[in-house]
Amino acid sequence: MALPVAAQVTGDLNTNSGNTNSTIGSNNNTAESTTNYNGSGSAPFSTPVPTAAAPTVMGGGGNDSCLIPVQQAFQISIFGRAEGRMEQDPECGRRKDARLLGTPQETGGLGLQVSGISVMCSSPEVFRAMALASTPCPIYSIETGKLLTGRDAYMAMRSQPSIYVVGYAGDPGFWDAFLMMGEELPDVLPQESSGPLLSERFRRSRRADDAEPSGVGAGNP
Repeated sequence: MALPVAAQVTGDLNTNSGNTNSTIGSNNNTAESTTNYNGSGSAPFSTPVPTAAAPTVMGGGGNDSCLIPVQQAFQISIFGRAEGRMEQDPECGRRKDARLLGTPQETGGLGLQVSGISVMCSSPEVFRAMALASTPCPIYSIETGKLLTGRDAYMAMRSQPSIYVVGYAGDPGFWDAFLMMGEELPDVLPQESSGPLLSERFRRSRRADDAEPSGVGAGNP
């Protein structure tokens, strides 16, 4: 039996041998684009600066309190500070003290009206207003042990204004002119009354009441 013989092929099996080293070109255009971002963080210090917010401070005690809330805040670049606190209003405290002292005890006060007026007179504005209204603030005399009123109070102011006049150092020109410092005061005459005094009217009414029964009795049988 004959054995099979292998076929032998001679030659190049690449049918495109002529195009083996060929180069293929393309006419497509390549477009390049650039996008610039100018938003937050694109440049140094371009981030918005944070804002410091002052805290909310509520007045303690409600409407009857003399505490005033104070808030403040500031911002510098990335550093900021905010704070809040309470401050006492001295004028409000003075009015409340005077009201407590001068209110009668039946309504919850202490019933010390003179002391209440003295507290208000610790204000230079109130002291000046009282003096101009011919109702000087209470002045105590250690010599007599009594309160000086009227002309006696003004004379005490003249004698030692730096002690008895509240606010004298703040406006000495006004008080020197008002109290006539360095001048001799004229004599003050008592004011003439257009009618009888209260004591005279009281005595007259008493005499009339006493005389009426005798008159009525005289006419009776």
